[in-house]
Amino acid sequence: MKNYIVSAAICSLMLLGGCATKTELIDVENDSTERAAGLEYRDFESAARKMVGQMLASGNLNKPGGGRYVLIISRIANNTMQRIDVDQLSKKIRIELINSGKVAVTNMEEDARVMQSRQLRKSKEVNQATVAKKGALIAPELSLSGKITQREFIVSGDKRIEYTFALSITSLDTGLTLWEGEETIIKRADKNAITW
Repeated sequence: MKNYIVSAAICSLMLLGGCATKTELIDVENDSTERAAGLEYRDFESAARKMVGQMLASGNLNKPGGGRYVLIISRIANNTMQRIDVDQLSKKIRIELINSGKVAVTNMEEDARVMQSRQLRKSKEVNQATVAKKGALIAPELSLSGKITQREFIVSGDKRIEYTFALSITSLDTGLTLWEGEETIIKRADKNAITW
């Protein structure tokens, strides 16, 4: 019986050791690993950088009289077969636009604390001099919206996957579109590659 327990313990340790996986840290600045057929962080970074470059180069984000436009990021629809976090794209766009100095981005609809902090005006427990002032919120002037689409084809025995990022910036005052752009990322993969 004792030999059985020792043998079982050794087998268990060998199984646990055999299941260990190797983990590596990837340098995202110099990532040369194989690309995925689906959308990945490099695709979001590339699309965001190129599209913000186009927005800024158009000159349409130069506010007449100087200063910065206030922009709100509206819905960016995911019309792909993948379950992706569209905020991964919008966050990268937000960072690029803020860092450009041309645009301030409001987060008042996404961050529930912005409106909740106004409810502190009713509390006798809070020093009212430290509560957000009435009329201090700045309304957005521009809205960024768009969609990500996916199309797949079989070409010469391989799967061709086309991802298109389409974005628009609209004036909330006039409803006119100030800028519109598309960025397409095309991948070729094995015809059996799964992209969802």
